[in-house]
Amino acid sequence: MRKPEPWTQERLEQWGKTRAFGKQRFIWTHGILQWGGFMFFFSLGVFQHSHYGNIFSTEGNLTFRLILALLVWLYVGYLYGQSRWRRNEQEYQAQTPKK
Repeated sequence: MRKPEPWTQERLEQWGKTRAFGKQRFIWTHGILQWGGFMFFFSLGVFQHSHYGNIFSTEGNLTFRLILALLVWLYVGYLYGQSRWRRNEQEYQAQTPKK
């Protein structure tokens, strides 16, 4: 595994501001809403298009597909947000002078 690049002072300050809002907010905004939300629409669109030829098709059990995709991407988005938080915190702690 390669060693991460040192952060710039601007990046350190930005993460300091982000972490001040807290872990749960970061996970919700960056993991669940941004990444999970994007993947929900992207994967559902790809599935709809590949199976029905139209992303707006209501054929089959659309309600089930929507609920399943929502649950899956909420969970995966949560895990992704936690992972990003943990990695950023480790890098931030390693590059911030101890007081």
